[in-house]
Amino acid sequence: MKKIVLLLTLLTSSVFGEISWMKYKDAIAQAKAEKKIVMVMLSREGCQTCEYMKDIVFENEKVMAAFEKNFLGVYIDIHDDYIPNDLSYMGTPTFHFLNGFERKLDRIDGGVNSLEFIEKLKEVQTK
Repeated sequence: MKKIVLLLTLLTSSVFGEISWMKYKDAIAQAKAEKKIVMVMLSREGCQTCEYMKDIVFENEKVMAAFEKNFLGVYIDIHDDYIPNDLSYMGTPTFHFLNGFERKLDRIDGGVNSLEFIEKLKEVQTK
């Protein structure tokens, strides 16, 4: 019985896993082909709010269900990686939402809770 519970737990947790981060150019190409939206997360090492987003918000099953359906993720460290297309930031995290033609659809400056993030995902899809 314990093995069955463990197996079910592992299967459930893998259904709503973490974001599969992609390279920027690959995400744009895939977004264009699949009519998805690219979310670029500008982050940095040591950013506590970035860790909150990754460890709490992006681990939420409802967030991941909403994200995986229509979005692709790109993670960029502002100190170590090239920041494309003049994607600006005032602090980290900063989230930019782009279509497959690299047109900016929306932005989030800072961290938000799971409910606010889901609402933003819904809002971005209407643009």
